[in-house]
This record gives sequence, structure tokens and C-alpha cells, in this order.
Amino acid sequence: MIEVIDILNLLGKELKDDTEQRSRLWEFIEKDKWTTQQIRAWMDECVAKSSGAHDPYNRVFQDLVVSVGKRLGFHIEYGRYAGRSSENNYDGVWKRENGDAIVLEVKTSTWPLASVNQLGDYVENLSRKEGTKNVFGLYVVGKGDVQPLMEQILGSKYKHTMRLIHYQDLMEIVALMEELEPVIGEKNAVEKVQELLLPIESVNIGNIIKLILEIATAKITPPTPEPPPETGQPWTKKELLAYLEDATAYQRLLLAALAQVDREPATSKTVTFLMEEIAKRRPLEGIVKKITTREIAGARGGLTMRRRALKKEDIIQSAWDEAERDYVYAIKSAYKEIVSDWVKKENLWVKDELG
Repeated sequence: MIEVIDILNLLGKELKDDTEQRSRLWEFIEKDKWTTQQIRAWMDECVAKSSGAHDPYNRVFQDLVVSVGKRLGFHIEYGRYAGRSSENNYDGVWKRENGDAIVLEVKTSTWPLASVNQLGDYVENLSRKEGTKNVFGLYVVGKGDVQPLMEQILGSKYKHTMRLIHYQDLMEIVALMEELEPVIGEKNAVEKVQELLLPIESVNIGNIIKLILEIATAKITPPTPEPPPETGQPWTKKELLAYLEDATAYQRLLLAALAQVDREPATSKTVTFLMEEIAKRRPLEGIVKKITTREIAGARGGLTMRRRALKKEDIIQSAWDEAERDYVYAIKSAYKEIVSDWVKKENLWVKDELG
């Protein structure tokens, strides 16, 4: 598995503003192929190894957090590592389609922490620049005691426009969106999770309850009939093999599981079981955590983003099965043999070992 230290070594170990290295970092971490699990692992590494504001791990963490906004449907803008007079020195900005914006302050640790007035100034400056009052501040924290920061926010004039979140909770929101998307569609999923990150009017708690109920209902309600499948060009064998070679660990496990199911289409329960069995028998894949439907959603999402960029059709069929009360999956028959041969070549075939 690629680690942050590997990325830093490729970039020359030093990251600075307005450099080619930083542009290359942005291009790398925004690649569609990286799963939510991979991004979270990089963040974990940054938080564990960062030793200060100017440390390269701290800077990678800052850009990783900003890049996550893209996965949540925001337009993103990277900020600066080091402040410069007469400029907006925020760490990053997320913007919604309707003009709402979130100004980010990213910290691997809560110590030391400047006054919240600094982020407040960034919020006010951007609000004036954009000509909108719907600009909010968000602290994304790696580790440390957040109580002093919470008290600062609550005691300031920004208590209604500023919030904080732990980075692991932020990644849970990304995972939530991946679960909601196949049920309620990408647009609705984006809208729901973005609302979670924006300050909710606190006097009328009905607004909070309504949002929670909408998300809970979306997770347990069978999806409406799917729209007609996306149009895309068929794959040639050469194109498909090149696409498979760029698969991440979870995408490899998903494809390997679908290639080896006894009955098609296979339920998500069957697919997660097979993915776990393959991971256990092939430790070199680097997957040690329990696999759930969330990993299926993440792998599917990554595969979808990559093929859309190539304007190709989906190689996996999926649908809600009312009888099974579950999602079912299958590799399209036109590509089943190619994928199965690839799985065997990659030493992911375990069907004979399962007995």
C-alpha cells in the first residue's frame, strides 16, 4: 500500500506554496482511483507523524482535507501553507452550487491553536469578496483536546457560523454519502451530506430532527427504480485489462469476488463474505479490517469515476432485489471471462480453496 512517505519521496520531501511539487500532489490525491479507506489511511499517517505546522506531513494533511470536499460534491480551492500579508491565508475553501461556502482551518493537532478570530477574519473577507452572507468556518482537527476550541467558538461572535469536526468523523460523512448515493442518487446524497457540514439553525431543533430522519429513511428505504443505464462505449479486451490493472485493493477484491460467486447475481452479503475470504487468503493485498457493504459502495464509486472519465460502459450490473431485500451484483456476461482470467493472473482466485 502506498504511504505518505512514498509520496513525499517522489515529490522531493519538501512542499512549498506555488511550486510544481504542490501541484503534482493535488493531481495525485484527487485521482478517482483512491478509495475512502486509502484517503483515511493517509490522514492517519499524517496525524501520527506530523511534528509541527511546517512539517510536510502537516501540509499533506491540509491538502488531503481540502481534496475531500471534491468527494462531497463541493468545488474546492486549495489555500496556502504559509501566510502572506495582504492575501487570504485560509487553508482551503469548499463551495456549493448555490454559492454557500465553507472556509477551512486544518490542524493535525489542537496545540498550539491561534484565536478563532483568525478564521473569523477569513470568513468575513471571503463573504465580502463573494458578495454573499452564506460563508461559514470549519475547523478540521487531527488530534488533541477540542474543548478549549469549542469554548472559544461559543464565546465568540462566530458561534452561529463556525463549527469543528474531527477528521475521522469527516471521513465517516464521505462513507455515508457512498452508502446513500445508490439509494437516493448522487445529487440527493450530495445535498444531504453537505447539509450536515453547514451550521443548522439552532433555535428550531426540528430542522436537525428533519435532516436526521431524512438520512435514516434514505438508508432503510428501498431505492426507486433505477434510471436507464448510462450510455458508454463497450470495452475492448486491451482497454479493459488496462483499466483493471489500475484497480485499488478494495476494487480488486470486489472484482475477484464477483468473478467467483456460485450464483448470479450475488447479494451484497455474499459479495462481502467472498471479499473477506480473499483478503484473509491473500494478505499481500493489505486489507485487514472487516469488510462491509460500505467497502462495496466505495469500490463501486471508484470504478465508476474512472470509467466515466474514459466514457466506457459499466462492467458491473447492480439492482435492488425485492425478494432478497438486498442489492445484487454481477459482472456483465460480455466481460466475465476477461475479468475471471485477470483475477486468476493476479492470484486472487480462491474458489478452489474454499471447498
